[in-house]
Amino acid sequence: MVRKAFTLIEVIVVVIVIGILAAMVVPKFASAQGDARLAATAEDLHSIEVALGMYYANNSTYPVDVNPKLTPDTLEPYFKAENPLSKPAPIGGNYDYEGSPNWTPIQVSIRVDGQNMHSAADALALDEYMDDGNLQTGSIRRDGDRTYYIIGSD
Repeated sequence: MVRKAFTLIEVIVVVIVIGILAAMVVPKFASAQGDARLAATAEDLHSIEVALGMYYANNSTYPVDVNPKLTPDTLEPYFKAENPLSKPAPIGGNYDYEGSPNWTPIQVSIRVDGQNMHSAADALALDEYMDDGNLQTGSIRRDGDRTYYIIGSD
């Protein structure tokens, strides 16, 4: 006798196995997406730091701070590729250069802009990825709804 169809038990077993596999894989994809956002934000901050360092090396001072959400025009030539200050931060929020005479030390903030925001947990994850894992010390700090990356002092 030749069987032409699956039994109900066989179908249920297959569905359960696929469900178990999906339950194991989906969290790994979510974690990988979060890790990619952290890495992209860290790369943006590093690119900004390098550009500011080159500017400082050429001018013995950092660029003057301008209005929020505006990149100092004098900084543009120091970016090898796209200027990260001109786009949203991958973890949420927008980059803002905080320089002299308004800010000491020189820093880059990631600020909330409308619905584009990041949480304290995102800031802590970034700090653990880039720094010392403490938002009160090191180069990554958090105050209110802003995260700061400390670059240096003028």
